[in-house]
Amino acid sequence: MFHFLHILLMSAPIAAPHQNIVASVAARSCAEGWDSSGPEAKKKRPKHAKEEQQNKARACIELAFPPLEIQEYLQSYARSQQWKISKERVTEDSWTISRELSKEELLEATKRNTNTARIDWTGGIVLVHISTVQVADGFARTMIRASFRGYGQNGDQFAQQREYWELESNNNFETSITAALQTHFKPSQ
Repeated sequence: MFHFLHILLMSAPIAAPHQNIVASVAARSCAEGWDSSGPEAKKKRPKHAKEEQQNKARACIELAFPPLEIQEYLQSYARSQQWKISKERVTEDSWTISRELSKEELLEATKRNTNTARIDWTGGIVLVHISTVQVADGFARTMIRASFRGYGQNGDQFAQQREYWELESNNNFETSITAALQTHFKPSQ
């Protein structure tokens, strides 16, 4: 009897929960409402807090891989792209960085508006927070939030000079990160 059970157990395929999913679908879009979950989203916020949330661009992707593997890839991706990271905080499931941007990178990643039309930009920074959490069906949700700050001189000599301007993302930067994740974590063939 023991021998029969041993043979039965040894012949059963053993696989990690995400392996069957990976074979067919490695990435999927996040469920609607992914960026407004939790009790904090339901609280009534002051008007300026709502504006702050709108200035932070967001992107999300769900991958059929462990959160730690995703975070490790993102860090190696940043190194391969030779990002100039000035501040960094790493945990098992999140990564927060302050990345220096050239003038061109700043302009490629942010929206133009009439308030900043006369600024002669010199560069900027992006504060990026990437968190990855395990969700249902063996997937891990990776959320990317970014806020931009631009540096430059105001061409209007009568305008008050500022040290920096908070800029709104056009979501190109965040989308490039999700695209890199989707390319790297392809289904196994």
